[in-house]
Amino acid sequence: MKTLKTISLISLISLSSSFYSQCIKGNCHKGHGTFQWENGDLYVGSWINGEINGHGDMYWDNGDHYQGKFKAGKMRGLGKYRWENGDWFDGTWIDDKMNGQGTYFWSKSGGKYEGLFKDDQIVTTENQETQETPAKEGN
Repeated sequence: MKTLKTISLISLISLSSSFYSQCIKGNCHKGHGTFQWENGDLYVGSWINGEINGHGDMYWDNGDHYQGKFKAGKMRGLGKYRWENGDWFDGTWIDDKMNGQGTYFWSKSGGKYEGLFKDDQIVTTENQETQETPAKEGN
């Protein structure tokens, strides 16, 4: 009976610890580490003072993926974001938004745009039509 209680207690502790966000590999304070959030999102990459900084990969539970530069926990610099639906953007990011030069590809239509972006929108002239981009996880 004592063995059964011990096994039950160990199982309960194991289950409860799996529901918390945690650093699961390496150094998630200063260096290179892997961090998993309780919702299933996962980051693998560089950390400075406990914050995502430098180059890394962010995998969202919904299937989206970003590989590139981060600063102060946000996508900033060159990087490639691939949505679960197959669309992707490869270019410059500022504060988690497409900003600057980049290439956007729509997987459904096979269309591609190369040019300027500002705050997640294609920068166009008055006579050009704009196309919507899918929302990123968390926005």
